[in-house]
Amino acid sequence: MKETDSQYVSSYGFLVRLGSDIYEKVCFSKISGIESTLDYEEIFEGGYNTSPHLVAIPHKKHATLVLEKGAGSRKSWISKIKPGMKLGTWLGVTFLDNKGKPTNRQFYIQDGLITKWELSGLDAMKSEILIERLEIMHEGIQYL
Repeated sequence: MKETDSQYVSSYGFLVRLGSDIYEKVCFSKISGIESTLDYEEIFEGGYNTSPHLVAIPHKKHATLVLEKGAGSRKSWISKIKPGMKLGTWLGVTFLDNKGKPTNRQFYIQDGLITKWELSGLDAMKSEILIERLEIMHEGIQYL
């Protein structure tokens, strides 16, 4: 076994790709909503009273993917994104090791739709970084 195979992947290093382009200048500080769930139905059968049968419902639910970053230059590609915009391609996230090199762990979001763009609140009494937040609905997630 290689030494890198036994190491855990950190949660702080990742690279976001949209299609085949890599936007290294736009680094997100936080990504959440990386999940997919399957609903099920409980069916009780006569004569079988110890527990119900669990039957999967064909429709899966995917959580809204939320990407957050410090607000930057107006020239960045994120400033061109608007709610209702279809990504039309796969959005990929590759995990990085502690040296900043890509690992073989990654996930992809299929056919994303931007549902919300938001700036954090403005407060002149605080010295906080302005945060941009994107919410993306999608048709599926593939975790490798």
